[in-house]
Amino acid sequence: MSLRTVGICASLMMLASQGAVLAAQPSAPMPLAASDRAAQITSPAPGSFSRTVPLRVQRDLASRLNVAPNSLQIIEVTPQTWPDQCLGLGRPNQRCMGGEVQGWQVQVASAQQMWTYRSDRFARHLKLEPLAAAPDFGTGDFSIETSQRLLQTVAQQVNRPVDSLEVLAVQPATWNGCLGIYEPDRACTAIAIAGFRALITDGQTVWVYHLNETAEQVAQNETASGAGDALMVSFAPVDTAPDSIDSQIVFQSQLSGDLAGSVHKTILTTDGQLYREHTSYLNGGRVVREDLKTLTPAEVQAFRQQLEQHRFANFNRLRYLTSAALADYPTTRLQTAYAAVDYIDLEAENLPPDLQAVIAAWDELAQ
Repeated sequence: MSLRTVGICASLMMLASQGAVLAAQPSAPMPLAASDRAAQITSPAPGSFSRTVPLRVQRDLASRLNVAPNSLQIIEVTPQTWPDQCLGLGRPNQRCMGGEVQGWQVQVASAQQMWTYRSDRFARHLKLEPLAAAPDFGTGDFSIETSQRLLQTVAQQVNRPVDSLEVLAVQPATWNGCLGIYEPDRACTAIAIAGFRALITDGQTVWVYHLNETAEQVAQNETASGAGDALMVSFAPVDTAPDSIDSQIVFQSQLSGDLAGSVHKTILTTDGQLYREHTSYLNGGRVVREDLKTLTPAEVQAFRQQLEQHRFANFNRLRYLTSAALADYPTTRLQTAYAAVDYIDLEAENLPPDLQAVIAAWDELAQ
């Protein structure tokens, strides 16, 4: 089954459950199976709702994501009174004509994301709400123009027709001068650039892109790109940060998510201690430690160099999972003090090559 098909069928429950967690793994929610919930129209005045509203919303979002309008599902339409002609979304220093506007707030689901629109009564005036957690100095607006520039750039770089590409997900970000893409021994300007991370697919491969808000600056995160269609690649929600770890921990893996609520951590510390910790609901959450071995400083440094060589930082807040994680199949989180990534070992061969290399190096070390 292609990523495009799996993503669309999983969209609604994924969006509804982004605050949910896998057992004992608080920041690794997964897309769930789609529900059959129809769009909800919340208490509109009799005869006031025009069916052109959802149609225009679908067309607008479809043009941003480069998908068919009928692949987008209207989730909820709520009547609203907006405070001005900018529908309450005026930008700093923007002059908005006064006068209340009767209209709608519309929630619509794409394959992996929920989007919220504002409109007047007949959707002649339509605005996409800024994406959640956009930086204060940015707009958070993934505009049609931005999307078109991004897709044109991606098409040229990956040698695919623009029509074959679609935007799976978009997340606000604040970048440095390198657009947040880490390369060993490369200096990046310490500047704050408002922008986005975007997942782009042709239905077979997923690419991760970083861009500024206008897509005048676009860069592929090559390290994190290249996952096969057996995986559902997604972002960790912007309002949930990966669990922090002790500064003395070089690296850790955490296997969790089974029916027993078990958590198995393998941890490497700066002084070379390599050990495991086991917890389970069945033993009351008690931590059981198992010491494995002590590495030499040279061995610890060699593993650090592996993380640098394979640019582990570029995987931060990404997930490479499948629907099996919803059936209580355990998933793994790899984590350092600066990055965390989730994956499922059922489809390890479909992971990006650099992530496969990090996993292999860690498995060899932890034997």
